[in-house]
Amino acid sequence: MSDLTSEQISRLADKWLKGTISQEEKALFEAWYNSVPEGTVEWHDETAHSSRELREQLLQQIRDRMEEKRPLTLYKRIPVRYLGAAAAVIVLMIATGIYWYTVRKDQPSSIANNKEAAARLKPGGNKATLTLANGAVITLEDEQNGALGQQNNTKIIKLNNGQLVYNSEQGKAGSTPAVLNTLSVPRGGKYNITLADGTVVWLNAASSMTFPAAFTGRERQVTLNGEAYFEVAADASRPFIVKVGDMHIRVLGTHFNVMAYNDEQSVNTTLLQGAVKVQSAGGEALLKPGQQAKMDHTGNLKVVRADIDAAIAWKNGLFSFNNASIEEVMREVARWFDAEIVYPDGIPQDRFQGEIDRNSDITAVLKILEASGVKFTVQGHKIMVRS
Repeated sequence: MSDLTSEQISRLADKWLKGTISQEEKALFEAWYNSVPEGTVEWHDETAHSSRELREQLLQQIRDRMEEKRPLTLYKRIPVRYLGAAAAVIVLMIATGIYWYTVRKDQPSSIANNKEAAARLKPGGNKATLTLANGAVITLEDEQNGALGQQNNTKIIKLNNGQLVYNSEQGKAGSTPAVLNTLSVPRGGKYNITLADGTVVWLNAASSMTFPAAFTGRERQVTLNGEAYFEVAADASRPFIVKVGDMHIRVLGTHFNVMAYNDEQSVNTTLLQGAVKVQSAGGEALLKPGQQAKMDHTGNLKVVRADIDAAIAWKNGLFSFNNASIEEVMREVARWFDAEIVYPDGIPQDRFQGEIDRNSDITAVLKILEASGVKFTVQGHKIMVRS
């Protein structure tokens, strides 16, 4: 058995997938792959509790499918809590890498005009506009780093890598009326902001948040449309409230994700750390870490076990799908690449499992998704999806 660590295997798998692996590295990777004992192994996420056991099971599955010239489809993904992040990455990278380099490398892709598609549909980046209380609109990607302005006693500063900071002078924040600003992120964008109280918020594509330049009074309240991840600064005397339509999420200091797109079936609040109370017309729930509150369009609220990895994958630069339908997958793809999705022959019933780097170009993303049997054609900003 090779002595390669999971991190080394992950890097080699990544290079194999991208076609940048050297002959020496390829020999190492193949030696590790070929060191797996022969024999039939069934893969169940309940039975694999180590990266070694996972790779033995997974590689046998890959070997079987390579011999039969069949696509490899991952119907199970081992939870990161068992294996660690590196091992979870290996699952997708090895599966897609071996599949594309051994089974389909000589087959033409069904994705039309690959170069044109990549040029038109670029992955998202740091894009947002800031609307000030006086109606002035600042296009943040066009602004230089540094001070952008001031709202009462709060300075607005743009930092590197798509970060916006509201710096409120201590002791003066509560002495003036609240001044509301709105940060809007378009399709194909993302942005990170630090509010005046120190709370850090990541906004996903097609999202907006209205917030005070400095928090006044007994509560800290923001209004969200779309999706955001919050790391709330602790302040026992002033609860932090996220308003999403008729729903309120009340916290003191915690980490959580809110997904509230109008085209999704529910508003999902996923708690990673601390505690939050979710209130709606259909009831209220006090969440514990690892739980998710789902509110449907009628206001009904239920609490389920959360898939933490999938909920915050976007913040970590990934698409993450856990038995997701093609519609769920393509809604995420559409927001990030600012694309229109069309189903000319009806909606395929395929399900998807795994993770994809959100910084990949559109042709790479669609090629990976095609491994399930779905076909894509790109025409301008439209992506046609067929069985």
